[in-house]
Amino acid sequence: MSESDDSTTGHPLPEEDVETLTVTHLPPSSSSSSSSSSTTTTPSPPPPPAATPSLPKRLLAALDSLREGESDGAWWCVWWMFVVAAVVSRLHYITVPYKVVWDEAHFGKMVGWYMNRTFFMDVHPAGGKLLLTLFGYLGGYNGTHSFVAPNTPYDGYHGIMPMRVGCAILGAGMVPLGFHTVWTLTRSLPASTFAAALITFEVGTITLSKFILLDPPLFFFIMASFHGLCLMHSVADRPFSRAWWGSYLYTGTMLGCVISVKFVGLFVVLVVGWYTALDLWAKLGELHRPLVSVVQHFLARFVCLIILPACIYITVFFIHDTLLDSAVNLFAVEEAHFSPGFQMTLRNSSLNNITQPSEVAYGNVVTLRNDNLAGIYLHSHNFTYPQIRVGKNKQQVTGFRAKDVNNYFKVLLPEEDPEMENGYYAGMPEFLGHGDWVRLYHPTTKTLISCGKNKSLVTKKHQLVYAKPYNLTVQEEGALIKDAFNLETKPTMSSAEVTPWQLWAVHVEGGKPGDVVRTLDSKVKFLCVAHQCALTWSRGTLPMRWGGGQAEVTCSNNLQDPYTNWMVEQNFNPYLKNNTYEHLKSGFVSRFLETHRVMTWVNSRLKPMGQDLYDSHRPWMWPLCFKSQVWFDVNFRIVLLGNPLIFWVNLAFLLVAPGLLVYHHYKMKRGLPHNPKLAERKERMIFAVKWLLLAYSLHYLPFYTMDRILYYHHYFPALQFSSMLTAVVFGYALECLDTWLPRVKANVAFHWASGVFLGILAYSFHLYCYVGYGHPTDGEFNPDNSTFKDIRFFDEWEI
Repeated sequence: MSESDDSTTGHPLPEEDVETLTVTHLPPSSSSSSSSSSTTTTPSPPPPPAATPSLPKRLLAALDSLREGESDGAWWCVWWMFVVAAVVSRLHYITVPYKVVWDEAHFGKMVGWYMNRTFFMDVHPAGGKLLLTLFGYLGGYNGTHSFVAPNTPYDGYHGIMPMRVGCAILGAGMVPLGFHTVWTLTRSLPASTFAAALITFEVGTITLSKFILLDPPLFFFIMASFHGLCLMHSVADRPFSRAWWGSYLYTGTMLGCVISVKFVGLFVVLVVGWYTALDLWAKLGELHRPLVSVVQHFLARFVCLIILPACIYITVFFIHDTLLDSAVNLFAVEEAHFSPGFQMTLRNSSLNNITQPSEVAYGNVVTLRNDNLAGIYLHSHNFTYPQIRVGKNKQQVTGFRAKDVNNYFKVLLPEEDPEMENGYYAGMPEFLGHGDWVRLYHPTTKTLISCGKNKSLVTKKHQLVYAKPYNLTVQEEGALIKDAFNLETKPTMSSAEVTPWQLWAVHVEGGKPGDVVRTLDSKVKFLCVAHQCALTWSRGTLPMRWGGGQAEVTCSNNLQDPYTNWMVEQNFNPYLKNNTYEHLKSGFVSRFLETHRVMTWVNSRLKPMGQDLYDSHRPWMWPLCFKSQVWFDVNFRIVLLGNPLIFWVNLAFLLVAPGLLVYHHYKMKRGLPHNPKLAERKERMIFAVKWLLLAYSLHYLPFYTMDRILYYHHYFPALQFSSMLTAVVFGYALECLDTWLPRVKANVAFHWASGVFLGILAYSFHLYCYVGYGHPTDGEFNPDNSTFKDIRFFDEWEI
């Protein structure tokens, strides 16, 4: 930033005052000097010394200087006071408890996986997790702690606390950002002070800033992005200057960072985009402006606010993709959401450098994967459907998103069982082709996949698919598979005749008679011969009590449903030639796009279930501070509640602010007179209220449309905007006191109101801070014996 940009240096003097001082101190003009030199004049006597102002007048002048923000020393004093308060409040109790707290179990694991280069899948972008990993790396953490569950001790592991400290520093950075954002918008030191105080004393924000979570970087970059918007506005009259370019490049960088942490960062991207679009529209409407200038402004914004953030986001994902190059083991769950081409790029994956037959023959052992985004594997196991619903001994056939021994099926001829002792057909291989009939045999449970007359139990319009006992006439390969996985061999079940409900007609998508089923290539439908329905993934989920929450597999009459398409992923037959599949490996662009499709798909399925149904919060509860969320409760209790007074004060000003805007525009439309002394101050206030109210709305209202798990911490980005909005409106109201009160009384009222406001904030922080910091407990939580029962306003506050 250039030194002339007072918006970035924090100089409290407005530009017009600087210009006035410059003009006032100009030397005398040359004409007056020449005329005086030609004549002899008598020097005038020196002016008498000015009278020393009285003590009350000097005190009044000092109060005026502080109130108007015209004292550079006062500005920096307040700034550093809140910076220190922010750092101290976030670092206090930073090591307590010295155990895994809440979602540290989630993100701590991911830090270890990054350090060990082990692949994992998460619903959030990579930037925040990579930043946590950087904190751990700089602190000396080696990625060996399990983070298996909350309450797991950190004893004996070095470098974990620096991750908490890094998050706390980012959380503390929100305070100076809020202070300078309000200063840039209003040029009001009181309003900036109120904003810093509201953010500093907010207990829930402190709690979210103290642990290894994505919230601290998310909050910081959201605040920084909006701060950049304010800087852009402050230098709008100096286009293409160094300060102008700096503000746009800074904003674009922060936008790239915020969308790299969580997708909710797109809300602040929308705020900045809205401002930019309106700004360009206004420039297009300036008829005196050349069209070339409009194009230049458009291109500059396109590069800084679209290309730069996109490059940052892609770079972050490239680092993520480069680091995570290895699967946990051959049967890992994490990569099972992804296509075979994606899995082939991961070392230790079962598909990495795989060689297998390229065509499917009768007798082969295969795995069938649904050919859709995040497709499931066809799976069966020794559990039955509820007898009262479908009858006895109907073994479950489900979809499973992990590589497992129960995913293997043997492809059998319609009537003949394998002749060879190892479970394969003798003679020349007979390949499975379009139009053929087939039986799908499950070796580990000795069953055939069948389609019943019963309706499926979740998606009731489909037919039930189950597994029926069947004993091959030769030694099955199932015993060999069981031995390989150290599974106990079950007693042989009785044989049963093959029926049409166990026969499946093979239909290759786009195929014709004679086309064979190709591994990792063909899309195949399996049509029940008896019902003429297709084996499908219904997208339903079986109940936990008897289905383990696995995906439902049914038989659908809708043959055009894309979820009836299956792919042969693994294909085993020792008598067929193996081929390599290196040509199917996904490139970076393919992995980038697929990862985001999977993330979106998983996000859409995050529905509250079980305990989540109780822990989940609805958006209407958030501004009221209606419900708390327990984070830790093992001999030490931490509750995410927040400072209720700040919530309720913010809510009051959120209701006042729209009315203030309406009244302002009403006066403008009616041409009603306004106080000229307040014109500039009021213009800044109206601009600030508009954009803070918009930013709050875009970070809060969209949650009403989300049918997914919502938690209390989702509200806290919006809370920061409401705090700054409160500071702007309250500061403006106090600064306008001298328009209807005498100067002395206005100063007294101003300082009393400010002192009372800040004092109440500090006292409310004193009351509620250890709800968020945490406190030792004996036994289970008892609301009647709680230390905090006297400050519990709602029964839903578990404090």
